[in-house]
Amino acid sequence: LKPLHQLSSSFVQLCSHTVVAMWRRAFARVTPARAMAAAVAPPACWLAAQQWQGLQCDSNFPHDTDRRAMMKHISIERAMPLAPGDTQIACRGNREFPVDRATTALVLIDMQSDFLEPNGRVGQHYKDTPVRDGMPGCIRLLKAAREAGLTIAHSRSHRYGATVRDDLVGTPDVGYELHPDLRALPGEIVVDKWTFGAFASTPLEDELRAKGVDRILLCGVLTNVCIFATASQAVDRFFRVCLVEDACAAFDKEWHDAAIKLINEPQIKKGHNAQIGLYFGEVTQVGKVEEALAKLKK
Repeated sequence: LKPLHQLSSSFVQLCSHTVVAMWRRAFARVTPARAMAAAVAPPACWLAAQQWQGLQCDSNFPHDTDRRAMMKHISIERAMPLAPGDTQIACRGNREFPVDRATTALVLIDMQSDFLEPNGRVGQHYKDTPVRDGMPGCIRLLKAAREAGLTIAHSRSHRYGATVRDDLVGTPDVGYELHPDLRALPGEIVVDKWTFGAFASTPLEDELRAKGVDRILLCGVLTNVCIFATASQAVDRFFRVCLVEDACAAFDKEWHDAAIKLINEPQIKKGHNAQIGLYFGEVTQVGKVEEALAKLKK
């Protein structure tokens, strides 16, 4: 006997038609009404066979095929030994994350007043929490990245829990805008997202690839929500990730720590530790990034 996936589509089609014929003959001996029902309602096994045959075909959507081909090409590139870069950032587990001006971007997630301020749309529900703990680190990283000439990208979220506030996009709303201490400069990438991750609902991937970026330094809020989602979406697209843990924060320290653990522990374990920044990210601290980027100052 062969597994189902090894059977030819013509054989499966023959079997499915045989089942349908038997089904209709059986019901024809009962009542005309049931015979008619049999003619329009084939058994589930026939439907499953048709679905299985469909799975054997190429995608009906050309962009899916193109996308798969592109990602396969990128995956082959990522399997090659990683170039050392112009400098190295020391990371957890005695690991290093190579960076250089041409291929590295700093990505800041959702540093908006709505999340960071106690009167913000979300912050008002989480007063007296550590959500602002990552702000000083983000300010330091932004300064170091600008001085080093890295690509810089910011995301703003109009996803508030289960509510999407797209009416805020493009307005001068104080809560929605980036915090005054972390505003984008002209020429820096800014994307507006309605998904938790910054890649799924924005042109961030295209913007970064257009600048030659293949690795990111990730920081912002919330560690267990939008940071975690962005890290996983980034590695889905084969961007290497280095999370700067003391430039991230959540509304609860335990949530922050749990997210860091999920992002980094698989990365440093045997089996995935050779895939630098791809499962699901290296983890470092602000001081170590500053030390490395100081070597790249323009």
